[in-house]
Amino acid sequence: MKRILLSIAFVLTANLLFAQKGSLTGILLDSANHKTTLNYATVSVFKGADTILSTYKLSDDKGVFKINNLEIGTKYRLVINAWMYNILRKEITITAAEPNLNLGNVLLSEKRNNLNEVVILSERPPVIVRKDTIEFNTESFKTLPTAVVEDLLKKLPGVTVGADGTIQVNGKPVSRILVDGKEFFGGDQQMATKNLPSNIIDKVSISNDAEATRRDPDLVAGNTPQVINLKLKKAIKQGAFGKLYAGLGLDKRFESGGIMNFFRDTTQVSVLGYGNNINKPGFSIGDVSRIGGFSRAGINQVNINGDSYSLNGIGFGGSATGIQKSAGSGANFNTLTKKGIKINGKYFFGYVDNLTEQFTSNDQNLGNDKLYTLANNDKRNRGTNHNFGAKLDWKIDSLTSFTFEPTVTLNLLKNLDYEVTDSKNGSNQLVNSSVNSSNFRSDNADYSLLLSLWKDGKKAGRTFNTSVSVTQKDNLSDNFNNSITNFFNPSSTNTLDQLRDNNIRNFGVFLTANYTEPISKKLSLRFILNGNYIDNENALYTFYKNPLNQIYDIAIPTLSQTVQQSGYKANGRINLRWKATKDLIIQPGIVLNTINLENSFSSFPSFKQNFQFIAGSLTINYKAYSFSYTPSFREPSVSYIQPVTNNTNPLLLQLGNSNLLPARSHQMNLNVYKYDTKRNMSYNINANGSLQNDGVIMERTIVNGVQTNRPINADGILQFHTNGSINKDFKTAKRQFTLGGGYYFNYNRNIVSVNGNSSFSHIYQGAPRINGRINLNDKLELGQSYSLGFNKSNYENSFFNDISFFTHNSETELIVRLPKKMVWETNFRYMYSTQEIGGVSNNQKLWNAGLTFLFMKNDRAQLKFTVNDILNQNFRRYIYITENAVRDFQTNNLGRHALVTLTYNIQNFGQKVGGKDTMFRF
Repeated sequence: MKRILLSIAFVLTANLLFAQKGSLTGILLDSANHKTTLNYATVSVFKGADTILSTYKLSDDKGVFKINNLEIGTKYRLVINAWMYNILRKEITITAAEPNLNLGNVLLSEKRNNLNEVVILSERPPVIVRKDTIEFNTESFKTLPTAVVEDLLKKLPGVTVGADGTIQVNGKPVSRILVDGKEFFGGDQQMATKNLPSNIIDKVSISNDAEATRRDPDLVAGNTPQVINLKLKKAIKQGAFGKLYAGLGLDKRFESGGIMNFFRDTTQVSVLGYGNNINKPGFSIGDVSRIGGFSRAGINQVNINGDSYSLNGIGFGGSATGIQKSAGSGANFNTLTKKGIKINGKYFFGYVDNLTEQFTSNDQNLGNDKLYTLANNDKRNRGTNHNFGAKLDWKIDSLTSFTFEPTVTLNLLKNLDYEVTDSKNGSNQLVNSSVNSSNFRSDNADYSLLLSLWKDGKKAGRTFNTSVSVTQKDNLSDNFNNSITNFFNPSSTNTLDQLRDNNIRNFGVFLTANYTEPISKKLSLRFILNGNYIDNENALYTFYKNPLNQIYDIAIPTLSQTVQQSGYKANGRINLRWKATKDLIIQPGIVLNTINLENSFSSFPSFKQNFQFIAGSLTINYKAYSFSYTPSFREPSVSYIQPVTNNTNPLLLQLGNSNLLPARSHQMNLNVYKYDTKRNMSYNINANGSLQNDGVIMERTIVNGVQTNRPINADGILQFHTNGSINKDFKTAKRQFTLGGGYYFNYNRNIVSVNGNSSFSHIYQGAPRINGRINLNDKLELGQSYSLGFNKSNYENSFFNDISFFTHNSETELIVRLPKKMVWETNFRYMYSTQEIGGVSNNQKLWNAGLTFLFMKNDRAQLKFTVNDILNQNFRRYIYITENAVRDFQTNNLGRHALVTLTYNIQNFGQKVGGKDTMFRF
């Protein structure tokens, strides 16, 4: 009932807000040449003599403009600004007799002198378009006193800010944010958007990233990165900003943290620290990537799971499952020398301790029978991480730049696992039961060094860049396993008490080189070479516990093996770029792959992997359309070719296969992007597919509930994915309304092989989605989204049974900023699956609510009361189809908990930082 009322309110409010009253249309033309239309000019509307902007609109690519929602009987003043043309002012009135006023052709005269134009301050246009630059005057876009630049950007037409802080302008990604034309904090865009107060910004200008276009001339319009330049009301030379927070709740729940940034001219120092036991990161991924220095030192690996995430293998707290304690601290340093050399240094420490209770049910169909496995798993995972890094960017001259980047990551993991498993057949008879405990410890060290050089030729279009990366990874792990497995038909018992000592050492040198040579204005050649030298060792030693001395010293040769892999891989490409027309670029090419690897074993014959692969490639770009075909060639993983059984799970044995061949893939991608300036609407469709031969699948054998997997090669593996979205924005000075929708669809054709029965499996997954959001002058925000997902699989062999189920996901968010200094917010999420497994409810209803009190100057201090998971749905559930089975994961969660948190936001610009009496002056 609650969701229905909210949806009705959403629709009624939208209809009330955007019902048409009157409209104004016209076509902007050059007064001297009526065939020349004035595109992307700004039409501003003021009420009579009022100096407050009512609304505005940009003319489209044909010079046409249309402004809706104008009041009947009201006198308006139009102010029209077009680049290189004189300002036109015009008085108009919308009447009941002519509510839709058409001005016809509106003529503007071209400027005839180079004198700076005097603009009346009260008539500053909200938007000015100058050639390829859009400039917004911030006074036309009201924000809250506590607002930062990110809040301001959300107000601007055509600008969207994602949940992770990424920014798009008219659907194009923003690559850099400048402050007064200079890079701010090492060029990290979110440092500026999430921390600079919006009230110090005078103008926001947006233009194409000339450097990105220079480096990749094949960029289509929809993918051309944008640069945002924040022009300040007064120059910022030194200051500090950040936040401190602390919170307490029942059952000893707590959170605390602080993040501070100090800057003076071109030098910046950032520090952070946090700790909590409420399953949340100490800071957002944007905060850590910025303040922790990862965005400047390079992010090579990102893993996101709900609210939790890790960067470069380092976790920062937060968990969608279990009950977690986490803590972390770090520091980051950035400076710019007088010679233009950017220097960055960082260190980060992280600690995570997670308790998880997991219930897994796996329903696997096997012809006239089935294997139904239930597992209860208790885990405790603890980990500490240390990350040291530095980066040096040197722009040697206008054509040459050099980068030097060393990184060291140290990681220590300790995992305890206790699992009880029961397996039943299709007659509901117990096949086996197992109790398995393990103690896993891992000590990892990663070292890397990256050197890169970029050189532009004096001849337009000639470029050369190369990079060399050297990596050394050492992973030392011990896994103690103790298990007892009972089988019932026939009756037997299997016990296991062993140690798997696994030492992995990987060394690699990666070389990349690109050279582009222009042949003519329309033709150019591009040569690309990627080389990789590897020297890897995987040493596995397995020991049984000696009952006499209780020490693991009985070596098991059949479960021990050392694998050494060395050699090189190379990928070379030659592309011919032909710019057929202004909008059409065709780029055919040839791809050559070479693999020369030698694999040595301590107790098996060694063998070599020598393969060559040659194929054609093609890329076509036409306006907003982009198509590419690329072949690839990849050798099997060392873990698949190691001829030793992994028996850490007695009910799931993993074999190796040293006869695997490299996988050959053919990949195609299609992208379509369109942004309609006139309607403030964007469209986006992506599609990609691949056909793989000699791909790796698992050939499975199931006996008495014990599953044995053996990797083999298979042909005809097909994958296809497509997604799309459409979004329309209605933005005025005091209200915003966004309506959107989208979809995703996945199709996978793979091969399932169980007990000698093989079949192509066809798995379909997809979900349409609709979403909308209303913002009324920042007093009320209402958001709603809904998606309907489907999951279906069918098989060509009757040994396997078809599977299908649906999922429903709905999320509602409400924020009310009334009365003044108070913020009410609530979020409700509903999830439902039609798949029945284990007799557990498929409904999940997650409801959170909070109340925030704002106080002190500029609302710097905030006292927030929150209640999470009000309905106490203290479990999370994930259901999906894999091969011939439906797998259902259910895990514990923190459940209902309340918290009171005090946050103090620090903003200090142009004032002295520090002092002998106080740490900061604010």
